[in-house]
Amino acid sequence: MLIEAVFQDEIPFLVLALTFTLAVGLLTLVAARRRTGTRRAVLYGLWAASATGPAALTSWSGSGFADFECSVNPDVLTALTGTQGQLNLLLFMPYGLFGALATRRPLFTAATGAVFTLVIETVQTTVPFVSRLCDTDDLVTNTLGACAGALAGAVLLRFLPAGAPAGRRFVRRTAVVCTPALALTALVWLVGIDLVRYTQPTTEVPAATQAQAKALETALTDAFGSTYALGGSSYFDNGDGVGTVSAEVASGFAELSWPDGERFTAHLLPEDRGYAVPGAEGPVAGAGDAKKVAVAYAKEYAPWAAGARVTVHREDGEGWTVSWRRLRDGVVMPMRLDVTVAASGRVTGLTARDVADPELPDARVDEARAWRIFERAQGLRPGEGKRERPVLLAQKWDGRWYVHWLMGIRLGEFPRTGVVDAVDGSVHEVPVADQSDVPLR
Repeated sequence: MLIEAVFQDEIPFLVLALTFTLAVGLLTLVAARRRTGTRRAVLYGLWAASATGPAALTSWSGSGFADFECSVNPDVLTALTGTQGQLNLLLFMPYGLFGALATRRPLFTAATGAVFTLVIETVQTTVPFVSRLCDTDDLVTNTLGACAGALAGAVLLRFLPAGAPAGRRFVRRTAVVCTPALALTALVWLVGIDLVRYTQPTTEVPAATQAQAKALETALTDAFGSTYALGGSSYFDNGDGVGTVSAEVASGFAELSWPDGERFTAHLLPEDRGYAVPGAEGPVAGAGDAKKVAVAYAKEYAPWAAGARVTVHREDGEGWTVSWRRLRDGVVMPMRLDVTVAASGRVTGLTARDVADPELPDARVDEARAWRIFERAQGLRPGEGKRERPVLLAQKWDGRWYVHWLMGIRLGEFPRTGVVDAVDGSVHEVPVADQSDVPLR
């Protein structure tokens, strides 16, 4: 059950990792058997397997590209209190235990364990096809796990028959391998990896002010009349100068961007709690029926969307979303209206942004040049990855309106997005409020 939860049913990968681990352990056993006794050879095989297993598991399901960042948590003790940290301890203890028993050198094993875990964290943030999150919590717990295993091995050695420890030649050979690896790793950390301070997530969500709650209530009434009542309102600060006022509605929620109050979003679940549009009864059998319901809703509650281009697309398991977008000279204007209609004919989702068309500068960067700029900024080769359809749209950034190319490329399962200024060709991050824009289809 735990394996399924952690690896999301990636059984083929687990089978491959287990097979590879067993193969490495068996080959090491056979090789060691030529130089030592059977019992010692078995311990060497187990030691090799206990190094291969964690290395394989920690290389699973990366992001696909290296970010050269590592999160630093100054509160070391918190690494040991979470489930992940405790699992890391257990995962690396066999390395220390079998290494100490095989070499009969616990301190030597603990030292190699520390180097081993440091290399793993370095690989996770610098090697593209691995590229998992690097953080000092993992480094601490993995190292402690290896050291705890070595300590347990040292205790067990006192009760086992005496034997010769691994020779100095073996130790020197290991040092010859580990020393350059450690030096290279240290150089990578000093020059190439950015250390990012870990911020402990806050569990307390501040309550919305009276003005914020009132604004959200007004937006809810404008969208659905007096059908729904708000629960307790909260305010989430996005950290970029804007925030979101949020509250429970029915079994779903409603949100309003703040302080501009421009963007209203509602999700009304389950389906039977959705909004029944007067005069537009269900059921809905297809995109045409969904459009009729959404148009009836817009005429009643969003007449400001009249004249905009209307598109319909299927939502996985959630019905259809009917979208209104207004274009001017090929640029998508900031007004937004998205109405999600369930198979019952009820409205279960809404995004509304009633914004007048702003005055915009003329776009000078065409699509082809925008792709070249975006790919160069992302460090991609021309034509690498699968391009998403770009959108030229008006976006507010730092209090001013810009014309931006919204760009996206998919590398395998992992998307990269960004915006290119259509006037001067500069590259920016996607503003938080526009990351979920639905492109025109």
